[in-house]
Amino acid sequence: MLSLDFGTKKIGVCIAETYTGQSSPLPVLKNDEHLFDNLDEVINEWLPNFCIIGKPKEMKKNFKEAYKDFFKVFKERYEISIEEVNEDFTSQAVNKEDKKQEYDSYSAALIFEEWFNQNNG
Repeated sequence: MLSLDFGTKKIGVCIAETYTGQSSPLPVLKNDEHLFDNLDEVINEWLPNFCIIGKPKEMKKNFKEAYKDFFKVFKERYEISIEEVNEDFTSQAVNKEDKKQEYDSYSAALIFEEWFNQNNG
């Protein structure tokens, strides 16, 4: 399973095992013109059959448009089921100082953890 924490500058990425509940944050992807080429590499390496993406309840207009565009392209480009998950407070739950640049991927791991607990608890 793939878990994503969408941002207008970076995408946090985490690969997870739904049977055990274990997850591994991967390197953050820049949200630039190479994003989907880089995401292709992640998907081809890990072969996830399901994806969750964190979606905040409240979004500013430019973030909302970028999120919708990303979600649409993802659905069209990959033959992977994708589900939106409430991600409120996951980025704040990660200590940015301790995690430095990879905190977005740790947020993706928290998004998976929340989803896993809701679906297996």
